[in-house]
Amino acid sequence: MNCYDYPESVQYPDLGEDNRLSPAGALRMMQEGSARASAAQGFGPEDTVRLGLAWALVGWKLRLLRRPAWAEPLLVHTWPRAMDGHVSDRDFLLLDQAGERVAAATSRWLLIDTATGHAAKITDEVRAIYQLDESRAVEGDAPSHLSRGPQDARQVCSYTVLRRDIDTLHHMNNLHYLELAREALPAEAADLPFENYEILYKRQIKLGETVDLCYAFEEGRHVVEFRNPDGRRVHALLWFY
Repeated sequence: MNCYDYPESVQYPDLGEDNRLSPAGALRMMQEGSARASAAQGFGPEDTVRLGLAWALVGWKLRLLRRPAWAEPLLVHTWPRAMDGHVSDRDFLLLDQAGERVAAATSRWLLIDTATGHAAKITDEVRAIYQLDESRAVEGDAPSHLSRGPQDARQVCSYTVLRRDIDTLHHMNNLHYLELAREALPAEAADLPFENYEILYKRQIKLGETVDLCYAFEEGRHVVEFRNPDGRRVHALLWFY
């Protein structure tokens, strides 16, 4: 079993307006724990050039059970759960000092050939680096590319990607989607303490691209869709409930 523990604490940028841990802050900690876990296996961000491979996020499913205050020490507990074809699933628990769950999540990652930008097959050599643990942190998987958005989502606003949004894979960092999506929520929902968050990244959004943020309420969930201005392509879907 290849579990990895990473000690963290709630940083000031992790706080929401209520002075408590935000969902983006929880995901920031988990993303950092994932990078460090892979780095410990020789597959981290600093190994990208040597390997010609990198992991790119496809989706998150987060359950935020408690919102700690600033500076509270936490532990990111993470493990790889599955690998198949081009994708890998990794689960997370965010624990307090008493060992109680603060948050739980599962994530899906696509292995990328950095020379081509296309999906790379997970070989036996790559699989051997990660010892899988099939135990789940949350019920169900992160959203897949089979997930579809609502038919009646209405455009709320638009956004053009800036340099500050770009990460090491040269597209908008996954955490920015969550913060941007709040701009499309209606006022009565924008500050609700949701427990569940799901994010599906369908297509990369690169520097200078403009996306329309569209909103719908469907089956008890608030949904935000990132679309091309022509409406033909969906870049991402986010669910709040």
